[in-house]
Amino acid sequence: MEIRLARSDIFPEDIRKLLQTLYRSGFFAIGLLVGSWVFPLYKEAFKIHYALKTFDIDFAVDIASLASLNPIDLEKLFADLGYIHVVDYGTGLRKYSRAGFEIEFLVHRPGNRDRNHASVRQLNITATPLPFLNIIFQFPFVIDVEDFKVRIPCPEALFVHKLIIAQRRSSLAKRENDLSQCKALISGLKREKLSKIIRSLKMGPKTRKAIIASCETIDFPPHKLGLT
Repeated sequence: MEIRLARSDIFPEDIRKLLQTLYRSGFFAIGLLVGSWVFPLYKEAFKIHYALKTFDIDFAVDIASLASLNPIDLEKLFADLGYIHVVDYGTGLRKYSRAGFEIEFLVHRPGNRDRNHASVRQLNITATPLPFLNIIFQFPFVIDVEDFKVRIPCPEALFVHKLIIAQRRSSLAKRENDLSQCKALISGLKREKLSKIIRSLKMGPKTRKAIIASCETIDFPPHKLGLT
C-alpha cells in the first residue's frame, strides 16, 4: 500500500537527505525505516502522536529478500553524506555518525542464536540481530514524500514487535521507550490487521507471557489480541 503525503517538510534536512539517498539507491526494496524516526510519518499518515526522544536512526533489513537486490555499498553512501563509521570493538558492530545522528541496522535473529552482530555483505554493513523482527515486514506501507519514498512498518506490526521485545530488554530505559511507543501506537491500530499479525505468530508460552505483561503495563486489554 502506498500513501502520498501533502507535506514535504516532515524531516530535518539531514534526515531528508539521508532517506532520499537510500531511496535512490534502491535500499527500501528490502529495508524499512523503523525506530523513533518512523513516528513523524505515522503522525502525518495515521494521526499517531509521539515525541521524539532520540536522534538514533534505525533501519531493518529483510535478509530473505537480499538475493533479488543488486549490491549497494551503503558505507560509501554514508561517507559521501559526511557520516563516519564507528566500530564497537567489543561486538564488531559498525554504526554511522554525523552531527549527533547515529545510524544503526537491524536484522531478524532466528531461534535462540545469540550474536552481537551480523554481516550483511551485499550492503557493506553490519547489523544487530533481534528476535521477532520478521513481524514488522508484514503489511508494510510505502510513504511518498514528494521527491522520494520511504517504506515503513504498519503500526500494528510495530506494536506487536515492541510488545514482545520490551520484556526482553536488559536496559530499563529501552524497555520504557518500547512501551511508550506501544502506548502511542494504540490510537492508530486496526483490529483486523492486528488479529492477522497475532494469528501469524508461532507463539510459545514465553512470548505469550511477554505480550500480556506489556499489555498490562500500557493498559491495553490482552483480549483485543485474542489473549487472556
